Order: sequence, then structure tokens, then C-alpha cells
Amino acid sequence: MRRVVITGMGIYSCIGKNQDEVKDSLFQGRSGIGIDPARKEMGYFSALTGLVERPDLKKLLDRKKRHSLAEQGEYAYMATLEAFRQAQIDEEFLLDHEVGILYGNDSSAAPVIEAIDVIRAKKNTAMVGSGSIFQSMNSTITMNLSVIFHLKGINFTISGACASGSHAIGMAYMLIKSGLQDCILCGGAQEVNPYSVGSFDGLGAFSTREDEPEKASRPFDKGRDGLVPSGGGASLVLESYESAVRRGATILAEVIGY
Repeated sequence: MRRVVITGMGIYSCIGKNQDEVKDSLFQGRSGIGIDPARKEMGYFSALTGLVERPDLKKLLDRKKRHSLAEQGEYAYMATLEAFRQAQIDEEFLLDHEVGILYGNDSSAAPVIEAIDVIRAKKNTAMVGSGSIFQSMNSTITMNLSVIFHLKGINFTISGACASGSHAIGMAYMLIKSGLQDCILCGGAQEVNPYSVGSFDGLGAFSTREDEPEKASRPFDKGRDGLVPSGGGASLVLESYESAVRRGATILAEVIGY
């Protein structure tokens, strides 16, 4: 059995668009939770959510690739850019080696609902557009990132609610440990639009402490009154210890169990 190490990390979230910004927010106690007016308009009991800014990808990807990415795919893409950069993995390496991808994704609600709205209004499925199918499938992240980054290794999506990203890391660890893959991109991403969490709101699962958004999430407090939803993406580059040493990569951590 082989040792498994982490050589790259990336994150895009409501408290920062990269590792440094997230670290600063954590050290300074800065919250990314706020009020979403669209949720109030839709009849939500709670308009609290993580406020994640959509990235501008026009200078990074061509129109065809952008058109295929759903919201959570955009977050995952940004996190992956940072992770590969830290791992010192460039396009040449990706073309010459078999790098896999295992990614957690829990829903793709917005593209599905938006497509149905178009069909109902136009009475013509062709009006949905070519990008809808690539955005609406639950495998949207793995299929898109594998094309963008030329990933030729193992490729599948894991959906396990809040544990999706952790399961992806665990599966990557087991595959590398057993010798089936040398290097795998793994992580998780989540859409944050109102369509994706309406049923949770209907169950009364969310905090309604809207007068203090930054203090609403308090899971271990006796005054807790529910969850606060958010979205974003985080990526890790896992590889065998031998692969990392051979490449001269900086080893950030070792995964020793799952």
C-alpha cells in the first residue's frame, strides 16, 4: 500500500476567493453571511445565505467552455486553478500524465428549473440551448473540468449531501493508496442560488436570525435555531508520495486514513 499526500489546495467561498483571503477572514473573524433579497421575494422564511460572488471567466475560458459550466462548476474551476498552481501541475503535465478527478456535487437545481421555465414558456425544447444539458447533470463538475484540464484518469461524481466533498477525498485516497491512480483532483462544490435550497427552507431548517446575519450560524450554542446555507468550491490535489517526490512537489500534508 502506498502513502498518499496532498500537494495542492484551492478554495472559492463566501469568505474569500483563494487560500490567503480565506485565511485572513478566519483570523479576523469576518463572516460571509448576508441577506439575499431574492429569497424574500420568493417567499422564503429565511433570506440568510453565504454571499458568493460569481467569478468573471471571460479572460480565462472561451465562450463554449463558459456556456457549459453551471454556477458550482465555476467555483470548482477557480478552486482547481489555485490547487494545480500550488501543486506545480501545468498543462504539459496534465497532457502527459493520467490525472483523475473525483468531485462532490449535491445538486444542479438552477439549470434544470431554468430549462423547464423556457420549455413551458416557448413550447419548444430546442429553445433551451446546447449548454443546458452540461449544466444540469449532476456530473456537471467532473465532466467540465476533465475537458478543460485534459484529465484522463478516473472520473466520477460523488453525491452524499454535506459529506460529498469528504467522500471524494476519501475515495481518491483509497484509489491512490491501492495503486490504481498516481494523482487525483478531488473536492466539492455547491450552488448557492434560491432554487437549490427551497425545500430545506420549507422544512424550517434554516436560521431566521436575520437581524444578525454574521451571528446566525451557531451550531453548538443553546440559542441555535437552524442552519445557514452557502456555496462555493474547494479542490485538493492528492497523489502518491512517490509521485510527489519524483516531481519535486511540496508536500503539504499526508492523508493517513478514511
